[in-house]
Amino acid sequence: MKFQKENVAMHVILSGYYGFDNAGDEAILHSIIAALRRENPSLEITVLSNHPHQTEKTFRVKSVNRHRFAEINQVMRKADGLISGGGSLFQDVTSSRSLLYYAGVIQLARFHKVPVCIYAQGIGPLRRFSSKRLVSYLFNRSQYISVRDKDSKLFLQMIGVKEAIQVVPDPVLGLQTSFPEKKPSKIICVAVRAWLDHHAYKKQLAVCLDRLYQQGYTIAFLPMHGQQDYAASLEIQQAMQAPSNVLPVHSSFTEKMAHIHQADVLIGMRLHALIFAAMSLTPFVALSYDPKIDALTKQFEQSVIGHVDQLNWTAETLFKQVRKLLDAEEKHPALWQQVEQFHREAQATATTALNTFRRYRNGSE
Repeated sequence: MKFQKENVAMHVILSGYYGFDNAGDEAILHSIIAALRRENPSLEITVLSNHPHQTEKTFRVKSVNRHRFAEINQVMRKADGLISGGGSLFQDVTSSRSLLYYAGVIQLARFHKVPVCIYAQGIGPLRRFSSKRLVSYLFNRSQYISVRDKDSKLFLQMIGVKEAIQVVPDPVLGLQTSFPEKKPSKIICVAVRAWLDHHAYKKQLAVCLDRLYQQGYTIAFLPMHGQQDYAASLEIQQAMQAPSNVLPVHSSFTEKMAHIHQADVLIGMRLHALIFAAMSLTPFVALSYDPKIDALTKQFEQSVIGHVDQLNWTAETLFKQVRKLLDAEEKHPALWQQVEQFHREAQATATTALNTFRRYRNGSE
């Protein structure tokens, strides 16, 4: 039986926020799949998706509806491993339902004795005591834990996770991409999102963008998450005096990355818009709404201009920071040195995950 098992293709399930028209999460999925297949070209992959047919067509994998636990149970029984991630799956700010969903998938894997890898996740915020207890319980019973920033590791240790925790880059930083030579375009790209009931920041951003337009720059809004970001972009656009463009909502993440590459500067709230900027060597200014934004900018040795909920910045301070980047002769020199290193480390995450599954598959653990 063991001989037969070793000669059957390994089967891995991916659980994350997939199939929701979110460019960042689709880029994560693409990156993880590519990294796993570089490590094991014969690997069988099943993705739990909100739109399984679209996921199958786009990524050439098997996919089941993430809402149908009976179907998930069937594929889990035949799996060699569950990858939970990447992204920010374990948080309870927007609601506790998503946290319970991802916890339920992990519990199903444990029921079927399928090893679990927590894959390059950003943890939190977790505000409820019950959420912290649940995450600690699950992670202490997972076979491999990797997080995408030091703050997530410290937080997990604080809530009682005793297992080893590895800090790794966001999976998207492992993408193998090539861009044409970058030339000045006089374009400022803006990637925003709605956040709770905070609206005051949009007026400050609109005033800053008007000033940049007056200096000859085209303003281009880039919705990273479908209609949600499109609506937030329109609200700022309507608050502006100057004209601006809203780029296509349903374009692929590679097309969105190309738009960011063409820009002179990105002003961004969305995490993966900032990551796309780093990868395409586009200077960026971050507006934070979540600790993951602060963690990313710290990782790249960049600064956050301010927070949308605190409004500890003004249109003037934002304008000065953008002008500083536009006027710099060498754009973010420290940033460029880090991207290649993160690229190698992101691939290593996939290697470690599959090695973990192999040990369990072969009965060595």
